[in-house]
Amino acid sequence: TREHIWVDRIASAWLIQRFIDPKAKFEWFPKGKKASSRSHGFDYDGAEFTHTENLVTFEVLMNAFGLGSDDSLNHLARLIHYLDAGGVPVEGSEGIELVLKGLVALNEKDDRLLELAIPVFDGLYAYYSKRSESE
Repeated sequence: TREHIWVDRIASAWLIQRFIDPKAKFEWFPKGKKASSRSHGFDYDGAEFTHTENLVTFEVLMNAFGLGSDDSLNHLARLIHYLDAGGVPVEGSEGIELVLKGLVALNEKDDRLLELAIPVFDGLYAYYSKRSESE
């Protein structure tokens, strides 16, 4: 995917590692360049997985890999959608956005940014899982 990752690309990489392919490797490339033919591109124009109609890449990946029945992922998808594309506000979104902006400010390298953001998304998923259990 493109370098200088932000919320949809970070969350999509998390989703790939946690639910689709735990051995996935990520390549970050400049805007305008495309993934190699041996890669599965995401979140750029012409990518295999990218924004479609009103869905952000995270939501497209969830649908493509049959993850839509996971209530916790659906909560997370609403958050990612709001932070990336706007729409209906989601509880806690301002705080999550600030945390992610802080991680971006501290890290020039996308690999390191993803490494630090993974626990944030793990925590969000755990929170939504516990919340779903009590509903």
